[in-house]
Amino acid sequence: MRQSRLLFTLVGVMVAGLLAGPTSWAAPGQDYNRQTVPTNTPTPTATPLPGTILGYHTVQPGETLFCIGRAYGVDPYAIATQNVIINPNLIYPGQVLAIPYAPAALPPGQVCSPQFGVATPVPPSCRWYHTVVWGENLYRIGLRYGVSYWVIAQVNNITNVHYIRTGWVLCIP
Repeated sequence: MRQSRLLFTLVGVMVAGLLAGPTSWAAPGQDYNRQTVPTNTPTPTATPLPGTILGYHTVQPGETLFCIGRAYGVDPYAIATQNVIINPNLIYPGQVLAIPYAPAALPPGQVCSPQFGVATPVPPSCRWYHTVVWGENLYRIGLRYGVSYWVIAQVNNITNVHYIRTGWVLCIP
């Protein structure tokens, strides 16, 4: 009986302390239950500001937000935010995307063809030509020639880097 009364009293004190809010040990003007943000520091926003649209891109089959982002040097998540795309992995051919001004350095990978504002790049000349034989993949071909398999895919307009066919002749830049 004595133990239950003690426990009940301790719980009551704890609940009363939580309901009362900050106690006297908090510094004046400071609430330990809240995170303070300085008022003079601008808060970063993921959404681009209105009026900063570079242009519009129509999604082609095989394109991804990262591929489109690399084409314009723009953060793919900013594209998703600007266009209210809930799942960045789901975009559809024919979908028109507003491309915001949100510069980003992206990891190497597939680059889509830009549809506006960027001069059409001159395709690189082929240093070698490689005929695909059974069992090869772009990764191994890239290692053989010292060229990224993404670059080989881009130059040869291959949208799926996991699918190449025996007999294809690839341009190796």
